[in-house]
Amino acid sequence: MSKHWKEPFDPARHLDFMWGAMVGGGPRPLKRDPLLEEWAYFVRVNGFTFEFVSVDQIREALEYCREKVHPARRQPGITLEHYWQRWFERLPKGLLRGKKRDEVVAALERALSELGATG
Repeated sequence: MSKHWKEPFDPARHLDFMWGAMVGGGPRPLKRDPLLEEWAYFVRVNGFTFEFVSVDQIREALEYCREKVHPARRQPGITLEHYWQRWFERLPKGLLRGKKRDEVVAALERALSELGATG
């Protein structure tokens, strides 16, 4: 069973794990408008919790998880590749295989339909 929710964004507690290639996540980009309420979005499925700082990131993760076969991940000119990884390279092994992948896709779709409409 999956679960999804949103919390008011707190820079001390929430990081942007899809920004850059920093292993521990990075700071969220600067606010567009200080009057707009900002949220952190969470989707828990198969014992793993995805953390997003925007609905667009949920869409991006959903697009990636829908693909059964992913293209090569090599990037030219990077010599210290063991020091950083993109967000999808840090996902737990086996999370996007078989039945678990179907559950992740379904959970992200549900979260996007409900959280995308409200926030």
